[in-house]
Amino acid sequence: MAALVPIALFFVLLGTVMLGGLSGAVATASTSCQASGGGATVDLGALPADAVAGYSGEQLVNAALVMNAGASLGLSVQGQTIGVMTAMGESGLRVLDRGDLAGPDSRGLFQQRDNGAWGSYADRMDPTTSATNFFRALQRVTGWEALSPTAAAHAVQRNADPGYYTPFWDPAGQVVAALTGVPVETLNPGGGALACSPGGGAGALPGVPLPPGAWTKPAVGPLTSVYGMRWGRPHNGIDIAPPCSSPIYAAAAGTVVGTGPSTGYGNLITVDHGDGVVTRYAHMYPADVLTAVGQTVVAGQQIARVGSYGDSTGCHLHFEVLRGGAFTDPLPVLASVGVSVQ
Repeated sequence: MAALVPIALFFVLLGTVMLGGLSGAVATASTSCQASGGGATVDLGALPADAVAGYSGEQLVNAALVMNAGASLGLSVQGQTIGVMTAMGESGLRVLDRGDLAGPDSRGLFQQRDNGAWGSYADRMDPTTSATNFFRALQRVTGWEALSPTAAAHAVQRNADPGYYTPFWDPAGQVVAALTGVPVETLNPGGGALACSPGGGAGALPGVPLPPGAWTKPAVGPLTSVYGMRWGRPHNGIDIAPPCSSPIYAAAAGTVVGTGPSTGYGNLITVDHGDGVVTRYAHMYPADVLTAVGQTVVAGQQIARVGSYGDSTGCHLHFEVLRGGAFTDPLPVLASVGVSVQ
């Protein structure tokens, strides 16, 4: 296993370069974005005059009120940004006094229903109260910090489409950065991580915690098949089987060099990590590929959702590692950088 040590060192250095750091934050904002603590308070008297990511005026005021409600509960910047993302998706950051066909009684920034869970009509129409109730519900979701942003929001809102909030993650990060002065790095629409200061003790906030060496599990679920011969032919990767539509994460920092249909694989995503190391992710349905060729990703960034497309008998992620163009067993590679899939 000694030959794998340079790979681990390579990703430590690469992760340090790509994740960057936070500086120049307002006095009330921590430079750490760890899942607990480290939130930012917004000065309502110093909001941007210009539009940010297409949001302006009362929308930025409402985003600031959402941020401050999260800060009052001790949430991190990650949690606060999930709140802003959700309000963007539900109401466009406007206090709506109307619902829709799915929820005609829905009201406010978060389109909260009149079912007793979200308080009175006045509560649902008040940005601070409605945001506080959203964040309290988020805090009751076991392990919400380890979910992708859209999955965390869905656990509270129960939207018909669990991936509905994905397109709002990047704009939410831009708004949060503009409101707080904290340079938040927003990543792909797959629900990426917030970059944090190395001094703050965090490298990123992905869907699963980062182990040493800046690698992470590509999916969270049982290991159902290993590398080697299977059914009389080579099985060039490992299979991890979380529920259908569960997040698939980039195992390490790199550049997406391939996405799309591939015989037997259904859809295949290929990420080049440099130094001759490539990872591949398979069996996603077309709509569940959440990244594009040329995109830079960090470890733990969601790039897809688990499917059963191609030569597959059930929902799972088929995960491969190549070194120098040759397939290699992913388990010892992951073990060498501190990741246990089982």
